[in-house]
Amino acid sequence: MTSLTVLPSGKTYDVAAGQSLMAALQSVGEPIQSKCGGGAKCEACHVMVTEGRKTLSKIQRAENEKLDGMVGIASASRLACQAILGEEAVTVQLL
Repeated sequence: MTSLTVLPSGKTYDVAAGQSLMAALQSVGEPIQSKCGGGAKCEACHVMVTEGRKTLSKIQRAENEKLDGMVGIASASRLACQAILGEEAVTVQLL
């Protein structure tokens, strides 16, 4: 298990490590969108990881290519469908 804090609500949840950030957010009822079903083909699940970026899985090619074409991204940007949770706490800002 790991700790997931979601902003702007500030709620913290215990979620299973090893699952995607999107799956974790959906499992606790947080409003995360997905238009492509988690295939890194849309921008709907874009989040900012404000703490715990290093515990998430490394950005793979499909996610990197999608992020490169998006407006308003930053070094903290991730697609929730592609980021796999590690063992350490993570804080994300829903956009």
